Amino acid sequence: MQEYMLKYIEVYEELRQKMKWKVTDNKILMTIASFYAMNQKPFQMESYQLIAEEIKRQARAFSSIKSESRYIAAAMLDVGFEQAEKQIPAWFAAYDELASAKFRKGIFTYIAAAVLIKNSGSDPTEYRPIITKAKEIYEGMKKEHFFLTFSEDYPLAMLLAATQTDHVIESNERFYDALNRNGFRKGNHLQMLSHILTLAQEESAEALVSRTTQVFDQFKEVGIKQKTLYYPVMGMLAMIPPAELDMQEVYQAYEQLNQTKPFKWQKDLNATLAASFYVKDKLEHSTFIESSLFTTIETILQAQQAAMTATIAAAVVTTNSNSGS
Repeated sequence: MQEYMLKYIEVYEELRQKMKWKVTDNKILMTIASFYAMNQKPFQMESYQLIAEEIKRQARAFSSIKSESRYIAAAMLDVGFEQAEKQIPAWFAAYDELASAKFRKGIFTYIAAAVLIKNSGSDPTEYRPIITKAKEIYEGMKKEHFFLTFSEDYPLAMLLAATQTDHVIESNERFYDALNRNGFRKGNHLQMLSHILTLAQEESAEALVSRTTQVFDQFKEVGIKQKTLYYPVMGMLAMIPPAELDMQEVYQAYEQLNQTKPFKWQKDLNATLAASFYVKDKLEHSTFIESSLFTTIETILQAQQAAMTATIAAAVVTTNSNSGS
């Protein structure tokens, strides 16, 4: 797991040196660095900045993506595609399709558009069925949990639609209620956890609830607070076969980040990244994870990353208008 940690710290330091005056929130740089670490993508500052500036150049006047949000978007495109700058027109086209389908204009729809083109290719004719399904999933989420569902949920709805998961809302509600009966508090983070478990169609619902509850207990055992904010991470860790899961390793990575000077005030993000790096490392090196589950865990990692990105982007939205096109 150290290779992911070292890559993350290395990219972060380079970003901090070159971009600390361009972004207002340190968590944005941490999020960007995590993209490159998770995907083990070589980071080249010059080409990355060119992508960010090309996004700004191609965006419409007064678009919210012209703000520092473009730095998050540039990283998403850079790690997702070999020639990211060539994907920018397709990304904007996907965004326009989403706007036409009544997704609210702003950063969360831009993130959803990036999820769309990564999971369905750059052919616009393939977008509409997935967009329709994503809208249905989002509206279903809104119907069940009106006060918990916002535009921050667009990227997750898009991923659920793109991965062809059936009966999303029904499955989500079963998990939501079962987990609540097992001591998980109702709220937005439980909704996110329920959607993550919905992606794992190879396992029975009962087994997933049991394993997630065990992970919840293990958080306390190793010394990590059982915050509702960590519910999605718990679901992700529950994907690892129980005999393979070593929460002590997750804790050690968490503490390493906590003790690294630039990150010591970002414990919540540190917990998310420590768990994500651990799961990614398990995928790369474990011989016990079946190939079918491998694909599921990769999707769940992407879901976790999309959720984390939306959360960090929300901080950007507080200082930039989310009403641009």
